[in-house]
Amino acid sequence: MKLTWLFYVLIFLQDDAPLKPSEEFEVKLNFEFKDRPTRDPNRIELDQTQKEYERSRATGPLPYLYINLKVLKQSPEIARIRIVENRTKTVLNKKFDMNSILKLDMGFTDDIKDRISAYEYTIYFLTGDKDPVDKIVIYFEEDGTYLLNGEKRGKL
Repeated sequence: MKLTWLFYVLIFLQDDAPLKPSEEFEVKLNFEFKDRPTRDPNRIELDQTQKEYERSRATGPLPYLYINLKVLKQSPEIARIRIVENRTKTVLNKKFDMNSILKLDMGFTDDIKDRISAYEYTIYFLTGDKDPVDKIVIYFEEDGTYLLNGEKRGKL
């Protein structure tokens, strides 16, 4: 656990984009209840863990999380936005409109806690030349603790 935190501290220090001040944006968690898609009961996936297997067989509505992000204040040099999921996969890279609300699809809350779906989003605000100006980091720990730019905001 300590090595994980050390890893994230080193990554934050290496990144040249500072954290966006919390008064310049608004983040709202939006919970919905959804049914998990059913899988073929006659098919067995050998690379599935026991938790993933049990979860795939669950029935009934389960909590599903969306995050709504609205930028309240933006510097005039920002022209683009890039969203990176779990520090590896770019999920969005486009021109940015400050008046729009970004809706991030996080997935089922149990999947977030168990690291099956996305548990971290880093939103970079870029200039027209794609240089980072600042960023927002949304992170969920394994116990469900929700961090926004390293600051604890609640628990799932």
